Order: sequence, then C-alpha cells, then structure tokens
Amino acid sequence: MKKRTAGIALLLALGATAPSATAAAERPPVVMITFDAFPRNSLLDVRGRIDVARYPSFARLAAGSTWYPNATTKLDETGRALRSIFTGRASWRWAKPNYATYPNNLFTLLGRRYDIEASETTSSFCPKRLCPNVRPQNGKSIERALITGRPDRVASWIDRLRPGRRPTFYYKHVLLPHSPWVYLPSGHIYYDGPSEAGLPWQQWYSNPWLVLQNYQRHLLQLQFTDRLLGRVLDQLRAAGIYNRALIVVTADHGESLGRPGQTRQFDRRTIGDVALIPLFVKLPFQHVRRIDRRHVRNVDLLPTIARVARLRPWWRLDGRSFLGPAARQIPRSILLLKRSGEQIRLSPSSLRRHAASSLRLKHRLFGGRRGLFGIGPHRGLQGTSVARWPKLPVGALRAQLDEPGRFGNVRLDGQFPPVKVTGRLAGPNSREPHDLAIAINGTIEATAPAFAFRRRSSRLFSVLIPEESLREGANTVQLFSIEGNRRAPALRPLG
Repeated sequence: MKKRTAGIALLLALGATAPSATAAAERPPVVMITFDAFPRNSLLDVRGRIDVARYPSFARLAAGSTWYPNATTKLDETGRALRSIFTGRASWRWAKPNYATYPNNLFTLLGRRYDIEASETTSSFCPKRLCPNVRPQNGKSIERALITGRPDRVASWIDRLRPGRRPTFYYKHVLLPHSPWVYLPSGHIYYDGPSEAGLPWQQWYSNPWLVLQNYQRHLLQLQFTDRLLGRVLDQLRAAGIYNRALIVVTADHGESLGRPGQTRQFDRRTIGDVALIPLFVKLPFQHVRRIDRRHVRNVDLLPTIARVARLRPWWRLDGRSFLGPAARQIPRSILLLKRSGEQIRLSPSSLRRHAASSLRLKHRLFGGRRGLFGIGPHRGLQGTSVARWPKLPVGALRAQLDEPGRFGNVRLDGQFPPVKVTGRLAGPNSREPHDLAIAINGTIEATAPAFAFRRRSSRLFSVLIPEESLREGANTVQLFSIEGNRRAPALRPLG
C-alpha cells in the first residue's frame, strides 16, 4: 500500500492525473527516443515556445508531458553523450559505447524486470541475452546508417510498439535531424546536384551561402522528423501503451547552425546551440502540460527512469533524478566537457544569453513571410511574378542547369521531386559575383548568390525551391541575373 500511495503522490506532485492505486503500483512501459544532432532552438518560435505550425507532433507531445527547456548535454559527441545517458556517468574520455565496455547501463538495469524492444544505431549497450539482434557498430556501419534507411528503421521499430506480457522498454536512436539533409517535410527526398560534387566538405561549413542553406535544410528535415514522431505517438495510442507509459524524448547533443565553422563542438560561440537539447518527459497517466525551467542534464535521465520504474542502480552515478528530493543535488551551474578534457563552466543566465542570440539569428533568417524559403539576397522578389519586373536584354553570361530534363516530366506523387536547382555560370564574367533569381512556372521562388569554391573558377548556384511550386508534368525553369539596386531591380535572362 505504501508503494501505491507513493506512486500516486509522485504523479500528483508533477501535475499528472492520478490513476487507480493498482495501475500506479505497476511498472509502466518505458518508451525512449533519442534524436541526433538536434538543437533545442530549432523547435522554437520567435517567443521561445514550441512552433506549433512547423512541428505539430512535438507540440502534441508537449501538451501532455513535461518540457524541460533548459535541459543540457554534458558532452558534444554522440558516443560520449549516449554513454552518459545510458550509464548515468559523464566522462570526456573516449571508449566504445557498448555492453562490453559498460555492462552497467540502462538496458541491464531495466532488463531485470522488463522485456526490451530496442533499436540502437551508433551504440550497442544492450547485451545479446536481452537484445538478440544487437550488432556491434563502427565508423563504416554508422556511415551506412546515415546514408540509407533512416525512415525505414523508424517504421520497423514502430511496428514493434505492441503491449507484452511483461512491462517493456522500447528504445529507438533516430539518426535525424542529423545530416545528410535530404528529406523534405513530406518525406520526399532530394539530392545535391552534379555541380556540387567537387565541393570539399570545408566549403559546406565555411561558405556563407552554403552555411545558410544548411540551416534551411536542417529545419526542413526536422519537419520530417516531426512527422515520424507523430507516427510514434499515434501507434502508442493505438496499441494502448501511451497512457500508461513513461515516455522520454530527447537528443544526444545539439548543433550550431547559421554561422560558419565547426558545428557540433563546444566553444563560446556554439554553446547556445550545442549544449541545449530537447527534453520531454511524460509520466504514466500524465495528461497536462508542464514546463519545468530547472536546469537538468541528460546524465540525469537514467536515475529519473529508474525512480519511475522502481529499480535501483547498483553502480555509482553522476546523474541525479530530477523527480523527488534528489533533484536538489543537480547543480545550477552548467559544466560542459570538451573532447579534449577541457571544461567550460557557465551560469544558467549566461547560457540563456547565448541561446537567445542564436534564436534571434534563426528568426532573422526564417521569420519572414516566405518562412524557410525566405533566405536569399533579394527577398522582395520571392513569390512574385517574373512579369512584374523590368527585363534586360539577354547577355553573354549563361546559366548551365544541372539535369534540366528532371523538370520536363514531374510527378507530384514521386519520391524524388526536383526541388534542388543547381548548376554553374558560363561565359564572360562567369567568375564574377552575381545575384540570381530562380523562377518556376513564371514565379520567382528563390534568390541566391552565385559562389565560387576555388579562386578564379566559374561560379556555382544552388537553391531549394518549395515542393508546392512544382506542377504535374512539364515545368518551366528560368534563371536571371539580378541587376540594378534593391529598390529597382531588373532581371537579365541567363539563356
């Protein structure tokens, strides 16, 4: 009776609706999803709330769970971050994230009382006796997992979300919204153009236009990630698991986007994006929204899950449950461990300032009427008819469009819409700076600077257009050089 009463009191204290005493005494199903390279700010609107329009599934989850907007990771690399989540211990030193190295982990703890339906992708903490299909991971296997099959693996795991005879721990590591960024919100796929094939990776993280486009692509892929989360939530409800379950949705670490340079390592420039991660915790039978602004860490997840599952870890932990009295021991200051072992320590107010600066940047870039497609040097042209603007005579400068035949027979139900418009400039002045306008079926859908990745080489162009701008069958693509000034631009056709 004491255990049942304690379970009800815990739920009431956290704002959840109290179940019957019998239900509270049962060990709940545990559902945990770890997304990859997912900064908290990507979810937020200009007011710092979850963006309901772009991410309705995350908003739906938040409506019946506790959101921890000040949750942080202590480590900025996937293997180390997952290790801290699964062991409750934090160390900057590298070691293989597997059962052989860390036999004391969340899987072996829950495995004493739970069945396990797990899909690890970059780690193998679950032992074979609990997870017969677990496979050791290495750099090549992780690279393959990033390139192929990400949605399929999520779908396969969703099919396993079924109630069992014993309580079950359902775990999925989702390699999204991690790059490569190839998914549109619809789930359709696009690829880089042949002209971009020779770009060294440094260009993608140093060229200002490509850095900006990477941010756009990340946010589009996050909308697809949101769709996958919606499928998970739907299946949990359909299977009768959702209400009874402890659900944890988080990420290993964030990513710094919109600024040139290294994107996933802690430094004073990136911490507002890399350190802060999404964290949602739905307790069993919780139905109300809560926002808990305390600082919590992903190293605190194991002791929190253990508390709800009524299991006691037998090894020393660095983390503390953020439910109950132990939460008072979580430090208010933030300690981040760099891969070199160097420490960064900062106050909550300092981290908030860094994060606020990053959020302002995001909404300067994507807060206009065109949203995620509003980037470009001449936003006033976007969404307007080509016929509205003065035309200049065709000159010697030409645009060579990659694979123009893709636009001749578009199928709107196809898996690979031609939404990435790429190519290179040719002819006189093709090595000089130019701003370009890209029109689809008579409407300017994007503007972009032509850029060079090598000194004195012909300039390239690369833009994304909205999937909705395409029509069934033949589509007309026009490219223009934008001349004149911003108040009175004119369009010169590029052949």
